[in-house]
Amino acid sequence: MSDEAKPTDIRGFEYDWLGCDAVGKVAFFSTAGGGYAPEEFLRDTDLFEAAIDILLACPLTTKARFAPQLSPGYENTWQLLAERGVFAYDSDPHGGPYRLVAAPEVPASLGHLPQGVVAVVRRIHFRDLHLADSPEIASERLARR
Repeated sequence: MSDEAKPTDIRGFEYDWLGCDAVGKVAFFSTAGGGYAPEEFLRDTDLFEAAIDILLACPLTTKARFAPQLSPGYENTWQLLAERGVFAYDSDPHGGPYRLVAAPEVPASLGHLPQGVVAVVRRIHFRDLHLADSPEIASERLARR
């Protein structure tokens, strides 16, 4: 997708983005075609996609405490990111809150991630959010940073 996408441009399509919480823990969000997407992400979706690819290329650092089981042949991005210390959330095609679908045993901090990823993640900082205590995050909460 090109720069400066609009929420209506991504409606119905799966897009993924990253953000961090009040204490520097990192989250991966899958829109599922209907989830909230921050303006910072919409300005350059390719930048976030590249940062996610960098994370996926990093070595495993922990185990996933839990992750969904997918059918054979599907890549479980949520689990793969949880195994790199990232909390993974999924939304719903009809909107609604993001739900935690995979969590790391040992969450990564921003200081332990590649610099290129850190620069992207810091664009979306949730100052009043603590991922370790957030099994569900309402869109309204994500919108007010």
